[in-house]
Amino acid sequence: MLCFGEALWDIVQGRRVPGGAPMNVALRLRSHGLNAELLSRVGNDALGDELLGFLRGHGLPTGSIQVDERWPTGTVQVDTSDPSAARFDIREPVAWDFIDARQYLEESGQTPDTLVFGSLAARNEHSRASLLRLMEVARLKVFDVNLRPPFIDRPLIETLLRTSDWVKLNESELELISSWHRPFASIESAARELRDRYGFESLCVTLGGDGALLLHRDEVYRQRAFAVEVVDTVGCGDAFLGTWLSKMLCGGEPGDALRRAAAIGALVATSAGGNPDIPEASVSALTGD
Repeated sequence: MLCFGEALWDIVQGRRVPGGAPMNVALRLRSHGLNAELLSRVGNDALGDELLGFLRGHGLPTGSIQVDERWPTGTVQVDTSDPSAARFDIREPVAWDFIDARQYLEESGQTPDTLVFGSLAARNEHSRASLLRLMEVARLKVFDVNLRPPFIDRPLIETLLRTSDWVKLNESELELISSWHRPFASIESAARELRDRYGFESLCVTLGGDGALLLHRDEVYRQRAFAVEVVDTVGCGDAFLGTWLSKMLCGGEPGDALRRAAAIGALVATSAGGNPDIPEASVSALTGD
């Protein structure tokens, strides 16, 4: 399994925290026992060295993370003054804007069975071309929409939707994309219309305090939110996606996968940053299982 895209440092209240949605998802997948890799790019600088060290220390191989001699390791200023709606100032250009798929395919000698990616990594033509190349050869394509203004390119997002198999987005992203075609009516009707329009198999919508909704094939699954004390929401959606994917790819029942994902996502919100360790006892205490 290959996660493609940004590996960076989130700067939260003056403190550096490892981040980037694809990196967070890869780490969560590894924590659930899946053989996930991250294809990204960091600068040949102290921040890049520190980030690679962090990943190795958390059990994520770094052989597919490229080192750029020109561009620096990515950083993002994160404003968490509203804990439920973090805002991001994403530096550009940086190393992960120049990911080289050809280099990865030649050096690894393999093509990804499952490819997990978002829209942000495609903001630059270099990484965008690499992503589209990998999408041509991957069997299962999982699109974490993850819109980050001002990097919202409608034609690109629609291209990625049309060529994806499973899609995850949040409520505001669903409302925006739905509005491109018709007035927004309701979560479920918009989700069904989106799935039918673009032709993917599964659509998972995170709804914050209202839980989550999953359309998988012909079934609809709903999950209530778990009540927690929120510190910040950075990485919650990534933890949700990594958990949901791990259960689905291992043959789990979709409703159970959705419940587990909602619990892990909620627990991530109780800590600063997107990659806290989540003990099984904490999950059981929250879900009552």
